[in-house]
Amino acid sequence: MCSILGYNNFQNTELVKIFFDTQRHRGPEFENYHICDSWILGHQRLSIIDTSSSANQPMYKDGHTIILNGEIYNYIELQNTYLKNVTLNTSSDTEVLLELLKIYGIKILNKLNGMFAFGWYNHNEKCLYLCRDRFGVKPLHWMKHNGYYYFSSEIKPLIAIKKNISFNAKIIDAFFYDTATDFDNQTFIDGINQIKQGHFAKIDAEMQMTEEKWYLGNDFNIESDIFKNYKQTVDIFEDLLTDAIKIRHRADVPICITLSGGLDSTTIYTLTKEHLNSNIQPFTFTHPGSKTDESELAKKLTDSYHDSLIKVTNEIDENIEGLREILHYLEFPIWNNSASAYFEMYKAIKFNGFTVVLEGHGSDEQLGGYPYMIEAAIEQELYYCNFLKAYQLHKIANNTHNPALNQKGKEYKSFCDFIKINAFPKLKHHLGNKIYNRKEIIPKNYFQNVIEDSFDYKIIPIVLRAFDRLSMAHAVESRCPFMDYRIVEFLRKLPMIYKVNKIGSKAILREILKKYNKDFIYKKTQKMGFASDIPKFYNNIENKKYLAGLINRFNDNKYEYYKSNASRNILKAHIDWTDIGDIWKIASLQFTKEMYGIK
Repeated sequence: MCSILGYNNFQNTELVKIFFDTQRHRGPEFENYHICDSWILGHQRLSIIDTSSSANQPMYKDGHTIILNGEIYNYIELQNTYLKNVTLNTSSDTEVLLELLKIYGIKILNKLNGMFAFGWYNHNEKCLYLCRDRFGVKPLHWMKHNGYYYFSSEIKPLIAIKKNISFNAKIIDAFFYDTATDFDNQTFIDGINQIKQGHFAKIDAEMQMTEEKWYLGNDFNIESDIFKNYKQTVDIFEDLLTDAIKIRHRADVPICITLSGGLDSTTIYTLTKEHLNSNIQPFTFTHPGSKTDESELAKKLTDSYHDSLIKVTNEIDENIEGLREILHYLEFPIWNNSASAYFEMYKAIKFNGFTVVLEGHGSDEQLGGYPYMIEAAIEQELYYCNFLKAYQLHKIANNTHNPALNQKGKEYKSFCDFIKINAFPKLKHHLGNKIYNRKEIIPKNYFQNVIEDSFDYKIIPIVLRAFDRLSMAHAVESRCPFMDYRIVEFLRKLPMIYKVNKIGSKAILREILKKYNKDFIYKKTQKMGFASDIPKFYNNIENKKYLAGLINRFNDNKYEYYKSNASRNILKAHIDWTDIGDIWKIASLQFTKEMYGIK
């Protein structure tokens, strides 16, 4: 994991210092830049695969230069398949990628399994390619300013160069209305863009830029017949996930894993121990006395494999200065200030000598793990008169609901209440006098549509930015097996019965854990996640004063409704989970404006 940078104002080498100074946390071990015709291409390295100096970047061979951020997990298979007669100077995935690009060009992207953002300069064609992985796990931002192109892993150096900046109204709207960011080619700053996930940009010799989509969602061949057999489907998915975990073990540095006590990380850890004979070190987060503390579940799991568990306690839950630091690295707010827990986790991971961590991100957004997604499944079944299935799903939704969080979803006293309060008004509104046209109102894949909306727009893009920035703040590489493109394509085609059924939400993971006797995890139904004790921060007297000041200074009338709610909630004697949303949105946005000097 690293940072990359570049610009075509090659006569101004002093700008390199701005890029290096603002991104050094991503690649603190080595930094260098090359002048490639009219381009300056730079790289800051965090050494993971082939830690020798021969694998440093920028890497040049035979008229081609590359700078890579990320990992090509299947580089060994690619080398064995496509580069049998090619002599390599390193054992790095970077050199394998460079040789593949030399021989096969940009079409080789569809053969890569990894998380990556890279710049590839073809000296013969005098063309620069900026490429980003299928789902945007790794960042790549760019702008054209005063006639020159600039690109970098993070936004901070581009802001420092651009200087006079303003918010992008579209992204601010999405943040307020859907807590969504990072979902397309725009960023929160006007004029600073990003290469869209699954796309590449080409800047030719005349400095004309074109962008093209290279990933069409069909790189993994799946026979739909396998889904007819329940056990076979579970077994195939287990094998697939195990392989995704296996190739993410490839590193020449120590590897660890974070455990939340939930299904996602537990499944990764269980398969790691059952199939890979890995000595991976588990970490968990603890905040004693809180209803959201699940560290004992994580300990019970690691004890079953005779592993020692490292527990991390958040030291900055009540610290405004800590929040300042976190928002600096995030660059723009995320869903709430739970970032402090992750930030402290990665800090502890680095302190204990680990550079790579496996994590469970991406599972909820593909398997319908949030209560509102299960509600969508209920509405779908009700709409098509599958009342028994709807009733069973209602019980699962209520069991998934966690009173300790009270963030997503709503607990209903009875199935009839759900129909009356939630489903019936929607159906009545949708149907109206067009009952004959009902199949066009709520499609039979409505549940899957809601899931894909979370993956493409609402949740995954902002999640990926959060975990990239927070891990890289401490020079730690986060790897997510559930974001393997084979897993994503498999789960998109997986029927709803494997995602939610009588065994619970994320059913296919529960089936795997059931097989390995992890009943204390798979029988637990409440949705938790890797949460910190967030209300504790808001009930600190000094923090409340500081946040109230931010809210008072927020002056955009377009969001007066949110400011009014925030102003009211910050004055409550006790602030609970349900009070936090609007406080955070207004206060964190005002903080960001002041951090960047935006009027």
